[in-house]
Amino acid sequence: MGWTHHWQRRTELPQGAFAAAVDDCKLTLPRAGISLAGFEGNGQPILQADAIVFNGVGGACCEPFEIQQTQFDRRGREVVCSFCKTEHLPYDLCVQVALVILKHHLGESIKVGSDGKDDDWAEARRICQETLGYGEDFRLEPKATE
Repeated sequence: MGWTHHWQRRTELPQGAFAAAVDDCKLTLPRAGISLAGFEGNGQPILQADAIVFNGVGGACCEPFEIQQTQFDRRGREVVCSFCKTEHLPYDLCVQVALVILKHHLGESIKVGSDGKDDDWAEARRICQETLGYGEDFRLEPKATE
């Protein structure tokens, strides 16, 4: 069984808020001290105004963290449920940091849940708070997927 974080969001997220979250990720993710790679554990992470995609490096990768400003549901629903299984590998902290940032900027447009508890997110909240001045009030939501 894997360690997973999950989120529920609308198919189209506010463009300005998403881009601001990407900018904060660019500033904050390096502060976690974890090497990141692209989708398959090699290459460079993607941090663009409309997409955030990263994974751990080489053998320290599992499923990529991938969220895009616009993401359609195959069934045509307006709400998309996504997840990232990290197996508690080092890049898990970066997934948490990115989700704290996204929740801050997107508010009610995204709900974040996890296999973990709020206490498991203390380091991510600390990094965001020290770097960005927000994050300590982040809390997981009881049910973030359908």
